[in-house]
Amino acid sequence: MSEFVFSSTVALERELDGSDERFHRYFFSVYNCSPDEDNAINQNRRRLQKEFPDKAVAVGKYFVLWGEAAVNALRSYYSGLAANESLDDDFRGYANGRLQAIELRHLTSQSLSVPIDLSEGQLSKDDYLDFYTCIALSNGQIVLKDAE
Repeated sequence: MSEFVFSSTVALERELDGSDERFHRYFFSVYNCSPDEDNAINQNRRRLQKEFPDKAVAVGKYFVLWGEAAVNALRSYYSGLAANESLDDDFRGYANGRLQAIELRHLTSQSLSVPIDLSEGQLSKDDYLDFYTCIALSNGQIVLKDAE
């Protein structure tokens, strides 16, 4: 059986080295699409990069948003998922919960005695997903289809 490993969005973000492959893995973990697609997510992120140039850090030919720009990008993404009536109610509830967690994480980071800006990966980190995925991996519940 192949060995599976899990990387949180924060870990994937920490591994960014300017290569396209690593950025694509990171970006997909946050937004479930490619950074090269012509879609509303990427259009919004490019707009935010222009609106908040000091909150966009270059990573190779791409960028990571921080602070208000990051929370605005994630807010737009998760609000869209939560409002999408073609998605299952459970998934829409999950998206709404993620939105609330992101808003709280941002508010908390800004209310510190010395406010800090969090990145898209830090804001979107899902502690429950990380925990339960690691448990499922360690229990052998996640396997390759042909390994069953």
